Amino acid sequence: MLKSIVQRPLNMVASTCRTVSNNSQVQDILDKYDPQQVTLLYEPLMIVDSKDNIIGQVTKKDAHLLSNIEGEKSLVHRAFSFFLFDNSTSPSRLILQQRSSEKITYPSLWANTCCSHPLYNDIETNGIDGVKHAVIRRVKYELGYESDVDLIYLQRIFYQARNIPDDNVFGESEIDYIVVAKHKQNNNIDFSTDFKLNINEVKEIRSVSLKDCEELVEQGVTTPWFSKIVREGLLAKWWSILDKNQFDKNTQHSDEIINL
Repeated sequence: MLKSIVQRPLNMVASTCRTVSNNSQVQDILDKYDPQQVTLLYEPLMIVDSKDNIIGQVTKKDAHLLSNIEGEKSLVHRAFSFFLFDNSTSPSRLILQQRSSEKITYPSLWANTCCSHPLYNDIETNGIDGVKHAVIRRVKYELGYESDVDLIYLQRIFYQARNIPDDNVFGESEIDYIVVAKHKQNNNIDFSTDFKLNINEVKEIRSVSLKDCEELVEQGVTTPWFSKIVREGLLAKWWSILDKNQFDKNTQHSDEIINL
């Protein structure tokens, strides 16, 4: 069973970050995956404590190993989920992405516009501003999207999940920053000009209603974090606030970490 977010002294958790699983078996498994995706597993991520304080760094691979999530170390890393809304319609619509079949975790599943991690570097370790920098970087990398939008940070969630399909190797254990934005360029989104998909990352994008999101979740074709956000009513809440035009760059965010 996946462990809940840990409440341990910082020095204890930090010391465990230096010792990760010795996995020749994992390397054998990785040999069957796309080389570009395997290379990305060695990006440096932030390990955080239960209050989201940075306590160390670890590779993306080691942060996602079940042996480091379910084991005594119970590593938790920092991530983000970005939601881009097209408000040229009423109600507005959300841009979803279908993850590439080349992805090592959660391949071919539907998720919000972009989901990734701030990196352990001088810029992206800088709290909310660092996360927003990571959002801009990854949205450009995955979707080729460079529109000038106001990124609005809302809150953080914590969740854990095993890979789908369950390979008994990888999973998630992260504090996830929720960031939203409204598309502003010429008001209407043009999929042929506003996006240039990196097919190694994204299979397809789609503009959807809240009902569409709920139906995809019920069909079992969405990532665990997106499913939890929808089922807990968080997406409906954020969507309603946006459609009432109550989101702007001065929106107050919550310091609470919601445990999903």
